[in-house]
Formats: sequence, C-alpha cells, structure tokens
Amino acid sequence: MTVTTGSPVHGGYVLARPEGMGVLFVRWALPGEVVSVRLVERKREYAFAEAVEVLSPSPRRVDPPCEVFGECGGCQLQHADYPYQLEMKREILREAFRRIGKTDVAPEIAPPREPFGYRYRGRFRVDGEKVGFHAERSRRLVPVSRCPLMIDAINAVLPGLRGLGRFAIVSEVQVASDGVRASASFPGVPFGKGMVEHLAGRTGGVLSGARFEDRSWGEERITLPLDGISYSVSPRSFFQANWRMNQAMVRRIGAILGDLGASAGARLLDLYAGAGNFALPLAAKVREVVAVEGEARSFRELRGNVRENGLGNVRIVRSSVETFRPEGRFDALVLDPPRAGLSERSLARVREVAAGKVFYVSCNPATLARDVRSLSDRYDLASLEMHDFFPNTHHVEALAVLTIRG
Repeated sequence: MTVTTGSPVHGGYVLARPEGMGVLFVRWALPGEVVSVRLVERKREYAFAEAVEVLSPSPRRVDPPCEVFGECGGCQLQHADYPYQLEMKREILREAFRRIGKTDVAPEIAPPREPFGYRYRGRFRVDGEKVGFHAERSRRLVPVSRCPLMIDAINAVLPGLRGLGRFAIVSEVQVASDGVRASASFPGVPFGKGMVEHLAGRTGGVLSGARFEDRSWGEERITLPLDGISYSVSPRSFFQANWRMNQAMVRRIGAILGDLGASAGARLLDLYAGAGNFALPLAAKVREVVAVEGEARSFRELRGNVRENGLGNVRIVRSSVETFRPEGRFDALVLDPPRAGLSERSLARVREVAAGKVFYVSCNPATLARDVRSLSDRYDLASLEMHDFFPNTHHVEALAVLTIRG
C-alpha cells in the first residue's frame, strides 16, 4: 500500500494512519514522505511496516554510507541527514513528556559530536567464518568487514574474529578500546592457545588482551580518560560506548554541580554508580560522594577505580538501590538507571533522600517522562536536554535536572 508519513516515534519509526487500519509504524521512512510499504506485523489496533519504495522523498533524506544499512539491525536513521536526526530525537523526547509526563517542555539539544566513528565498544555476532550483527527483526547474521559507527581500533580487530569457529564454538564477542588498543571478551568460551595465536596474528597488534570463560590472555582491562581521572573497565562491563559524548555529559553535570561548592561541605549520592562514571570525576566538586552499586562485577571495578585514583572522599556501598539506606543529608543525587527506569521502591528512595538537585540520566524517554512525573509531587523539572550518544540509531539519551520544591 501507499501511505503518507507523519511524526517520528521512538524506535526509528514514523507514524502513518492509512484509512481503516489504525496506526501504522513505518521503518526506513522519514516524516512527510509518500512511500510504498510492506506490512511485517499486524496487531488489533496497530501494525508495523517497512518502506520498500520512496515515491516522494523528504528533502532531509540522504544516501546511507553503510552498504548493509536496512539489512543490519544496528542502525535505523542513516537515511536522514544528521541535523534532522537531532531534530527528530528532540521531538520524540518532547512528545514523551507531553504524552506520558503530562507537561510540555522544549528540550535543549546538547552540542553533538561526530555521527560516525564514535563507538568505543561493540558486541559482535560470530558464526564460523562470519562476523557481524543480527539482521533487522531477525536472528540471521549480517556479515560486516567494518562498521562505520566503530572507532578504527575496533574495526581493526574484526579480521581476527573471522574464522574462530575452527577453534571453538563462538557466538558472541564483546570488544572495547581506549582508542589505540583493544580488549575482547568471549562469554562461555574456554581459553585455547590456537585461538589466541589466531587473534594475535590477525589484529595488527591492536588486540592487547582477551577474557575467556576460564582465564585471561594479555591485558583484559582498558583505561579511558574521564575529566582528570583514569577509568578502567573490562569489555564485559557496561560503559558508555560514545566516550566523547559521555565526557561532555560528565562535564555538563559538573558545571551545574559546581554551584554547590566543595568548600560548603556538599555531599553527592550516586545511585546505579556502575564502575564510577559519574562518582569519580564529580568527586572534585563536592566534599563527599557516596556511590551505590549492586552488581558484583561493576562494584569490583568501582572499588578498583576509587583505589587507583586515590579518591579518599568517595565512599562505596554494595547494595541495590531498593535496599540502600541513606545516612545524612545529600545536596545532589545522580541517577542513571537501566532502560526500565525507577521502580516504585527506587522512587521512594529518591523521595527519602530529598536531595536539593537530581540529575537523571536516561536512555528511555518513556520511563524518564514517567518517573519525572511521579516525582513532580516533590520536584520541579528545571531543564531537559537531549544528548545524542548514538547517532544514526533510534536511541535517545537525555539529562533531566530536577530541583526540590520549597
């Protein structure tokens, strides 16, 4: 069928409303286009479709630089020029707050960085001689020789990931880099001398180590600069893939936090602290940081990073957010929860802390809008910013700054 598309929605879709069909979510189209579509899934009140021919293109449409765009499931927006991608994501964030948060706010767009060559970590699928990503809406592997979203050091490792099936059953490889060297993780794969020799010989010396299920080879961890401190993590641990944008967000929070002043004895609470992405660099802004992390691997890396940087004013707590019991008064609170956002018990903990400022970092506009609305009985939304951590994909990262009322 032929449809005319409307506004962008989260997930890389645009809306269409064909007569008699209800809502149609269309992939690979842009707002305001006339496209011929193919239905891929139909529900009672809505359906999903893919554009197969663009009959009237948007002036913001461009030719995707990646040869497997539209087949690989990693990117959804390479067919839009980058300034327009930013505008669409800003509108998606605004609509989430309008529809779910019940407030009309105009998000600011944080200064963007390069739309390609920005990922410092990647998760690749492996099948014998092939390495790549899953196809869109499928478990089928799409082979790639390089990914334009990855930094050069990670793309240099890809030749060594081909042919691993000769040594072991490998289905997934996680690769992380500091920009020069790289380290890999092979979940569920035992160490093998033949595999190590293969990796070392086909990665041009870029791969400096790997973690197998039973032991490590070489240097497992990578160390990244983060606003004056050294941030060390393993490829299996979570850290922000777009390291340049992550550094900018840390500096942005630090600039706002700077008004509090360490000399005034300010205290900062970092829930969902991970390996210390916010707690460590922000320690210079306050008298004390309490960093809370419940996951074992992340907590070990948090503890190691605090020790390696000699941060005597950072106190770490192994606890889930739901069971954490705050002590004393906190002037500021940092939240960076998973996509599901804050549970009811986590929201109760935020209210209990009653910090003067809350910095809520989110990768899900819907749950961010929901949680900000839930906290509106105690907090006002001071600012909302869209930070594009993942150009050319549908992912939307945001920073909401809340101030306590009264």
